[in-house]
Amino acid sequence: MKTIAIMLAGLCGAAHAGGLAVGEQNAVSAATGGAGTARDGDPGAAWHDPAALADDGGWRVGLSLALARPTLQARGADGTWTTDNDAKWATPPHLDASFARDRWAAGVAVGVPFGGGVAWPQMWPGATQAVRTDLMVLRTAPFVAWRVGSVRISGGAHLDAGRLQIARNLDFIDTQGDVRLDLSGHGFGVDASAYWTPRADLGIGLVYRSRTTIAFEGPANFTAPAAFSEKTPDQTARTTMTMPDQIVLGARWHRGAFAALVDVEYARWSVNQRTVVMFANAATPQAVQDNAWHDTTSVRGGGEWQYGKLALRGGAYFDPSPVPADHLTPASPDASRIAVTAGASWQLAPAWSADLFGEHMWLLRRDTTSTDTMPASYGGSAIVLGAGVRWMPR
Repeated sequence: MKTIAIMLAGLCGAAHAGGLAVGEQNAVSAATGGAGTARDGDPGAAWHDPAALADDGGWRVGLSLALARPTLQARGADGTWTTDNDAKWATPPHLDASFARDRWAAGVAVGVPFGGGVAWPQMWPGATQAVRTDLMVLRTAPFVAWRVGSVRISGGAHLDAGRLQIARNLDFIDTQGDVRLDLSGHGFGVDASAYWTPRADLGIGLVYRSRTTIAFEGPANFTAPAAFSEKTPDQTARTTMTMPDQIVLGARWHRGAFAALVDVEYARWSVNQRTVVMFANAATPQAVQDNAWHDTTSVRGGGEWQYGKLALRGGAYFDPSPVPADHLTPASPDASRIAVTAGASWQLAPAWSADLFGEHMWLLRRDTTSTDTMPASYGGSAIVLGAGVRWMPR
């Protein structure tokens, strides 16, 4: 049983090349480095700071789609091998809808706040630690908001529906096997936000999104020699993963046709100290992984310039990795991210606008110092392209 436990030990790592958090939530804020907490009057406030929508602005609806293609490379510490991941385009969608009248507002935001994955070749030096890992969390977040003088507040909840897929090879010394998990689950959390306009040219937003513990469960399918069949039958597996508490403070300053935005986000990734995968068959040992993740603070900022029906935007961000170097593995090749962004909007009609954005992200190379995995370094880049449409009849 000890042999099986060693082979299963790396199952817990949820791959997130460049971090689990997805900053590109709509085509407008993505163009300013993801900063949008203090932007009012836009449908995307339903996601970034719902309190800002309590402004008697009527209906606001926004739909965005982002296409992301990361390229990740693993490099042996001795320089004898290099492996690139099998990158594919991913398409996280986003919907914002709200209605505001007098002092109150209500609405919903639907998007993918957490997700990521990595797919390595079927045969590579780290195949017994990871071949494919993919996580996607879809969040639905309804809210209500109210205005009192220059202060607006909101409260709401969110439902997270997640899917976690893991595949890796198993080394039985004289033959190869594999294991594949396809788990799904859901969890709940609460949200609160505030928006304040201390003067006409300045807006300040503050947002809290609570942690969500997702209970995953689903089939675990094994391919193993007959001698191990009693300990590795196809069965049900389950685990839990916690999406972190997030606190975001944002500001927006504007003068004439120009506006500058900045967001500072604190994420409590330290809620993920340990992950355990349990199996229905008592003869199959648990897979346990110590994560030791730490909290992070990311910074996002940008500017926009309005000229008639045209709006031009640009920005940048820095999002540090929560994974320490001694826990860096092929299943969790996390990297700090630096990116530059640009975008534009065009008013198609009085109530309609079309938006575009592009992003170039660098996944800063890191060397693992873990003694439980092969010595290697990981780094890469990503291209993100997106488009959206907004409907604001008032």
